[in-house]
Amino acid sequence: MPTLDSSTRDRIVNAATDLIMERGYDKTTMRAIAERAGVSLGSAYYYFGGKEELIQGFYTRIARETHERAAADMDEVKSFKKRLGLAFDAYLDTSAQYRAIADSLLSLAIVPTSPLSPFSDQSRPARSTFITMYTEVVDGSDLKTDPRLREALPELLWMVQMLITLGWVQDLTDRQHVTRTLVTRLAPSLARLFSVVRLAPFRPFVDDALASLATVKAGRDVAVEV
Repeated sequence: MPTLDSSTRDRIVNAATDLIMERGYDKTTMRAIAERAGVSLGSAYYYFGGKEELIQGFYTRIARETHERAAADMDEVKSFKKRLGLAFDAYLDTSAQYRAIADSLLSLAIVPTSPLSPFSDQSRPARSTFITMYTEVVDGSDLKTDPRLREALPELLWMVQMLITLGWVQDLTDRQHVTRTLVTRLAPSLARLFSVVRLAPFRPFVDDALASLATVKAGRDVAVEV
């Protein structure tokens, strides 16, 4: 079996991205992607089983680009509030490049049984990259919070990112100004909230948050099995 070549894989993903931005997801065929990438149709299918699998490669690229951008921006920054804001900004800045196809991708991802759902097993590589990024946001910061919540924060913050995504796609203001304004306020608010909950009177809120996260994860596992 021939060895997978990362440059060829990236070229196919780039070709698919360009074509989907030009034509939309439904009108973009694997044959057209192969032609644009300068590879045979058989080679395109060797690297990707179909368009859905190819979109997973696109998701993973966005996650890696966001992670790299955030890591560079957060270097030597200790404030959790600032680190979180920089991570959110990195995600919005990276996603802005692909704004033209956001609607079509969301329509595919929002179906709970779709392999393109951010909660699906197929989306694990991109999801894991984002969660790793938020782990670095927390671990490299000065945040003082409930230890149990701290452990769960990376996945909770990724879910917050999913909510930001829904708002961003619906935001028709110039450069999604409304979403960016709200995100600017969100990071300081979350930082204050996470700091306060380490105090004894707020421990029931932590219990509720962790129970809710466990429920969401259990539901996700059921969906994957289905």
